[in-house]
Amino acid sequence: MRLWIRYLREKRPALAMYVLTVGLLVAVGSLYHIENLEKLCYAAVLTLAVWAAAGILDGIRYVRRSRELEAVFRHYEQSGEVFPGDAAKKPEALPDSIEYAESYEEAQAYFLMAMNERQRKERLRWEEKTAECGDYYLMWTHQIKTPIAAMKLLLERLELSDRDSFLMKEECFKIEQYVEMVLAFQRLESISEDLVLQEYELCSLVRQAVKKYSVLFINKGLKLELGALDFRIVTDEKWFVFCLEQLLSNSIKYTAGGGISIRAEAEPETAEIFQAKAKTERRVVLLLEDTGIGIRAEDLPRIFERGFTGYNGRLDKRSTGIGLYLCRRVYEKLGITVKAESEDGQGTRMVLGIPCAETEEVCRE
Repeated sequence: MRLWIRYLREKRPALAMYVLTVGLLVAVGSLYHIENLEKLCYAAVLTLAVWAAAGILDGIRYVRRSRELEAVFRHYEQSGEVFPGDAAKKPEALPDSIEYAESYEEAQAYFLMAMNERQRKERLRWEEKTAECGDYYLMWTHQIKTPIAAMKLLLERLELSDRDSFLMKEECFKIEQYVEMVLAFQRLESISEDLVLQEYELCSLVRQAVKKYSVLFINKGLKLELGALDFRIVTDEKWFVFCLEQLLSNSIKYTAGGGISIRAEAEPETAEIFQAKAKTERRVVLLLEDTGIGIRAEDLPRIFERGFTGYNGRLDKRSTGIGLYLCRRVYEKLGITVKAESEDGQGTRMVLGIPCAETEEVCRE
């Protein structure tokens, strides 16, 4: 019915012209007192019947073509191909050039076919190029780990002053972290296939990340305060620790003095901070606070966007704007909510809402 109504709307000019023509004919006949005016009206009715029959046939074709067009459009939305099925494999049904088309519809079909073929070739070229780049960077990421490991072993053997040794270890560690970030970015689209959700002790995962960054804590002379972490959470160990490391890296980078504290809280504060979540869902709030330079108010809403570095990133010159973006994407897959609270010059607090396990156990030292 929807398509028939649209068809009638499109045919309004023709219907109006017919009514006007018949009206003029009957009006002129009445003014000049033409005999057998009834026969003239009868002829008009017959004409209307012929027009109606032709209009119904044309309407049937219109509705059928409209349905086919809508099907093509839905297929295009889902697959990116203009023609569904084998329609794109039958160019012989169309002219060799749009100039030789015998109808407007045929010209449209030729245009769509040409556009579909060009789009298909462009997509194939893009997929091949993307696959080549992905394979190369994946190979590079894995191969670069070998010289990094060798550098770490050599640093252990070199006779350097404590300060120089720590500085070289720190730079080597940064290189290793950048490589891990590249690898995580490459795996981001297929992360769902890599997730293994299990119950873990929160303190154990936190200590993994903290231990890995011990060199940076020592070099910068930062204090670390671990509060209550006696919760069991449901997450993926590898990806959770990776994201926590990114948050720690940012805190250390922008904290010149003072320290960093990490603690967890139970449900009451969770309900206030994460109101969008169902209140029946048990969650743990993990708080990571630093005494760094903080984040400007205008930058705070955008820090999880890809490539956004903000004022702090421009000061650092080496910031990529990828770390927090990766965290947000991974946390979405893990069902973890994340937000940042900060004031310029007053430090930053990262707040994570993590799904809690059904049972809680005290984390043992």
